[in-house]
Amino acid sequence: MNPNEMARRLRHDLIKHLDIPAPGAPLSDAAAQVLARRLFDSGTGMCKTASILGFKLRHDPDWEPILDDKLDRVEALCAKFETNRDDIVVRLKTGKSLTNDEIQQLHDIVAAVEDFETECKRISIVDDMPNLEESAFDFFGFGSNISKKTEHNSAFPIQSSPHDSPSPEKLHVLVVDDHLMLIDRLQANVSFIRRFTWATLCDRQISCLACNARESCPLRRARNAHEAIEALQRSKRQNRKIDAILMDIRFDALPPEELLSLSEDPSLQSPERIKSLQGLIIARYLRQFPDFARIPIVLMTDKSRLPDGANSLLQNMSGLQFVDDEDSLDALAARIESIVKLGREVRVEQGYFWGASQSIRSARQQIEIMSQGPRTMLITGPSGSGKSSLVEKIIYPMSKRSPLVTLDLSAVPETLIESELFGHVKGAYSGASSDRMGLIEEADGGILFLDEIGNLSPEIQQKLLIFLQDKVVRRVGAPFQSARRVDVKVIVATCHDLDKDVKEGRFRFDLYMRFAPAMRIELPPLRDRRIDLPDFVEMLVHKTLNSSDMKPYLDSFKERSHTQGNIRVDFNRNYDKLPDNCACVRFKPATRELFMSYNWPGNTRELESILDMLLLKALYDLYVAHSPSRIIEIDPYYALTLLGEIEKTSIAPQAIGIQNSVVQAPQGFDIGVCADFAQLRQTLERRYLSMIYESCNGDLAQMGAKLFGNDGDDVKHKIAIRMNQLGLSLRQMKKRVHNAISHDRE
Repeated sequence: MNPNEMARRLRHDLIKHLDIPAPGAPLSDAAAQVLARRLFDSGTGMCKTASILGFKLRHDPDWEPILDDKLDRVEALCAKFETNRDDIVVRLKTGKSLTNDEIQQLHDIVAAVEDFETECKRISIVDDMPNLEESAFDFFGFGSNISKKTEHNSAFPIQSSPHDSPSPEKLHVLVVDDHLMLIDRLQANVSFIRRFTWATLCDRQISCLACNARESCPLRRARNAHEAIEALQRSKRQNRKIDAILMDIRFDALPPEELLSLSEDPSLQSPERIKSLQGLIIARYLRQFPDFARIPIVLMTDKSRLPDGANSLLQNMSGLQFVDDEDSLDALAARIESIVKLGREVRVEQGYFWGASQSIRSARQQIEIMSQGPRTMLITGPSGSGKSSLVEKIIYPMSKRSPLVTLDLSAVPETLIESELFGHVKGAYSGASSDRMGLIEEADGGILFLDEIGNLSPEIQQKLLIFLQDKVVRRVGAPFQSARRVDVKVIVATCHDLDKDVKEGRFRFDLYMRFAPAMRIELPPLRDRRIDLPDFVEMLVHKTLNSSDMKPYLDSFKERSHTQGNIRVDFNRNYDKLPDNCACVRFKPATRELFMSYNWPGNTRELESILDMLLLKALYDLYVAHSPSRIIEIDPYYALTLLGEIEKTSIAPQAIGIQNSVVQAPQGFDIGVCADFAQLRQTLERRYLSMIYESCNGDLAQMGAKLFGNDGDDVKHKIAIRMNQLGLSLRQMKKRVHNAISHDRE
């Protein structure tokens, strides 16, 4: 533990989740039990933790003796408080609260922890602790009983006003409930005070906690569907995004005229049924508003205890989460933060696109949980859905393991897979001329990623099963006593239907059960994520334009159009006017409709390939035309050609030049017929480089200056190598250019 973490650890383990009650206020049974556990639990209780953590800190290599006095005080105060443990526990079990003296002792502990933090700052051990805000003790009635030092060092700050802009750490939450009970519990809880601000219907610039009208105020939350919409629109006008909506299921206190009903479902028309499901009905109603359709809605009930009729309301509903309202409020706060984090509309992490669709959000939550620890993982999804990219960019760095070793089982002959995985010793089989370490041993301490696990033979499946059970590896041909234990997290992926393979005997049931269902993560196909497609297209366009092989074409475009700024992507944003020095990749409405309606059988891999070709074609067209335009227009007819969707339109195939089983360029773009995208791209690049070579009269230095802004020998060498790779003979081309120049002179 480095010194920077010592103060953080002390705060987190002792006072972060310590809810100090108000003096004389009775506690509910649940609140009393939570407080008792927080104080005296043998594993996580504050009193036990203080002595254990103090011992660990003092024996840490980075401990500073100057902190001894501050830590001594924390330990002494906790030990003093524990002397009354038995009496406190008895009183809490009977619903009584702590005495004023005991409450004061807890505040003294908080102040001592903060003194420890202050000393850490002074000696520059900790330089990034958050600034302490104003005290919340006045709200709890301690204004005259606590010393000024304690007041200004409180660990439990409150916001000055619910209407001020929230700090970046705090989430903006709307509560929808017919009773005040929920909002009372939340606004009086320390965890919520520190983490959340509230969307209200009140215009007073004062904190709800400090308001004299708080006890009877109906404006601290929305009572019904109409007020919920009003609060959402009010926050929108104030440019304050609501991060989550907390809502009860049952609304008993609303008068009949304020209840929202669903006329299309006769089974939900009785007043009692409408009241019991009002929360779900309001949630369904809110999803009809585009501006609010993606806000996570947290329903305060266990999903297993939903009333009859709930299933019909849940159909086709996205973004709903259920929490058990019997959990502690600390746990609830953490759960809401997690839900909001998972509910962000668009998130690109480590170059991996998540998006906002419900299917990928569910997968993302599993991934964050399963990436930790040594547990085996199974990733399923259609070809091209991003399984390998997910492992490399997300799971691997998140796991904190190293190295990452990858094997595509579909690319290795079946006879060599066992040796690849387990290694072999010299003479194990014909051709084994020396000892060889297998990939399992190579991945010791890290991750072994086996792609296309469905291609594994039954014999190797059995050996893999034994390894997963024992985590012991023995090289092929080696004696049994040579086996060694390894620490390897195994991740497997497949596009096969393993359920079907198990039923038909192609995949072992016992191996399958090592992965499913708890260890299984399913990546959805792109056709099920159409809500994410516009943002996905934008991200991939920027990625493609920033790639090294696209740079020469992009630089040439910027030089002609006199633009050097960032390039915008107009897929659905409708940029009417472009700022000076700015360019734009524009998708026409026909292209957008095609992308949104296409089935994308190749998934994200196909989308990326299509965009690569469309961008290359668009830049090539601008180059051929010597156009100074700042708009990179995506050709909808060429998109139709590439996607093979021309048969579904009223345009005849002959009008665009497409044939049944090949990819062909549109009329006016004479590059012939290509068998696939790779060949088409090479043909485009070959044609582009040939034109530049001819325009530069065969001068590679001039080509380098035009393409890369560099006429050095290294660049000239790279151009020559690339042209040779594309089948362009520089000798023949130079001869042709020389003859053309001679002919012009004559």
